[in-house]
Amino acid sequence: MTDRVIADWNQFTQFLVAQPFCRWSQQKQQEVSQGLHRDRSTAHIHPPSTPKNDNADLAAALASMA
Repeated sequence: MTDRVIADWNQFTQFLVAQPFCRWSQQKQQEVSQGLHRDRSTAHIHPPSTPKNDNADLAAALASMA
């Protein structure tokens, strides 16, 4: 495989690192690693006390169409 799409890999990675999304994601990864986003975890979200009954929703929708 002598033909390469990316001729200079170092230049390509430097280009990627300079992109705004890459810089933002790197910053967020560092913040997560430092524990700055613990309060944003989904552990505090509680599931509903009763499971949702999709069949009841379907039956109600069908009844309203009749």
